[in-house]
Amino acid sequence: MKTLILSIQKGGLGDHLFYSHLPRIAKQYGGFNQVFISNDSIFRNPDTKKLVWELNPYLDGFTNDPGFFYFSENIQDGENLLDHLMIAYGLDDHKRNHEPEIYYKPMLVESLIDKTIYDPNYISYTGDIKYPATIQNWFDQNNITPNAQMKVLGGRSISINCPNTLSTPDIFKFCDLLYSAKAIYCLSTGTGTLAAALQKPVTVLYGEGLQKAYRHSGLHSYISVGTDFTLLDRAKKWLTKQLGYIMPLGKK
Repeated sequence: MKTLILSIQKGGLGDHLFYSHLPRIAKQYGGFNQVFISNDSIFRNPDTKKLVWELNPYLDGFTNDPGFFYFSENIQDGENLLDHLMIAYGLDDHKRNHEPEIYYKPMLVESLIDKTIYDPNYISYTGDIKYPATIQNWFDQNNITPNAQMKVLGGRSISINCPNTLSTPDIFKFCDLLYSAKAIYCLSTGTGTLAAALQKPVTVLYGEGLQKAYRHSGLHSYISVGTDFTLLDRAKKWLTKQLGYIMPLGKK
């Protein structure tokens, strides 16, 4: 019996979604009888495990056995990150430009169908941007006024001048929100990757320096807003990078 065990060592929602197509492809095209997620995988939020893996009909469950983890931001011109990961795992369905896959069926929320929503939240690097004026100026220059922005969840965010906020109790209701809204704007983060899994086109704003690997969905509009980093910000970024070489942070 041929078994594939995936170990996902980056814990974000988007990180897991990058691998979400692999169980299906492994079984349909790779000759695998079973696919598991190793219990040593990292989840920042338990909802990610429920949404991405527990609902996946091509997954056979979770195991204490170790799995294989591969990730690289270094992709070729014209290559899609999800395609790159598929091939790195020795799989190939001979299709390209893969999108993430989830099996939750979102519900339409009538009150959101005419709403434009901005999500200011992010955790991982979204390019060399950090100041609210940068995002606000982009909205102003493009004559876009979101009806609401998502509630700041903690960690990092770049909020705009919007008096109305929205929040959802769990990731499934957030799927419903993304599915239902007229338009979604977000930073380069799990929101955009989740929207791609829902087949929902969104606009992703990002800063200078973001790896092209993260502009992975053919559904989305990816717009660079340049950089607003000061000399001090650039110095801090350089120092953080050097410290990372000396003292690796380990699993993320």
